[in-house]
Amino acid sequence: MGKLLKPRGLKGELWMTVFNEVDSALRIGMKIWVASENGEFSIQIIESFKITEKKSWIKFEGCQNREDTDNLLGLNFSIPRSDFTPLDGNEFYLVDIIGSTVLDEDRKIIGSVIDMMSLPAQNIVVVKTNKGEVLIPYVDAHILLFDDKGNNLIVKNIEGLLN
Repeated sequence: MGKLLKPRGLKGELWMTVFNEVDSALRIGMKIWVASENGEFSIQIIESFKITEKKSWIKFEGCQNREDTDNLLGLNFSIPRSDFTPLDGNEFYLVDIIGSTVLDEDRKIIGSVIDMMSLPAQNIVVVKTNKGEVLIPYVDAHILLFDDKGNNLIVKNIEGLLN
């Protein structure tokens, strides 16, 4: 869903990056999961937030000053799938791609998607191959289609991309 960045002011607010600024499912009073560096999760309740194109921030219940947020800095957060905004037709969430098999245009297996990175310019697919990890920009120039029924991501045969 997003990443908590650094303190915003002195009142317990945090700057954040939301991986889907267009359609955020965040709501005041919502419980979100914050993943610590050791893989454990804590639950935080949203007191207030604002999402904009340039900068977004969030405040959790119980965080009244900068010190209250120290243990949250740099951590990723998520929400339960049941709280996602419903999709129309052939739409899917980027998280749905994780775990899918990556195939080239000739339907040869390249590897599997182990992560998605949401960067300002574009989303990046992290693919584990038998030669290591490959980063593929999720743009029309590289991606043919995502078959969510078959759990396959079809990528174009682009010389140098997967060599």
